[in-house]
Amino acid sequence: MRIISYILLGFGILLLGRAGYDEFRGSTRTPTSKYSPISETVTMDSHPEVFRNAMTYHWFYAFMLLGAGGIAYLIDKGQDRVDPMSPDKDENIDDKLRKDEMDEKMKKKEEQQN
Repeated sequence: MRIISYILLGFGILLLGRAGYDEFRGSTRTPTSKYSPISETVTMDSHPEVFRNAMTYHWFYAFMLLGAGGIAYLIDKGQDRVDPMSPDKDENIDDKLRKDEMDEKMKKKEEQQN
């Protein structure tokens, strides 16, 4: 899952860079859809409203990929913290488990002595 999150984050960063470059240049391609399968190149000067709509789509798509990658990464890190066999585990969890085991051993010793 960590690889998927890195891929999503990488694509999101690339798309953000591309959207920023298109915004700076003032020229972009319209996204395709089932109603218009052909993508057109629009400029800010010739069709400002179509350019704004296309850029809104590009920005939204890039941020959604970044958000999905961030959420996937956080989920993966959360799973690693609670997994006792993971190298990235939370050290406090191991101490809590040991404490519970030691408490049980102490209780058994006390019962045997009584």
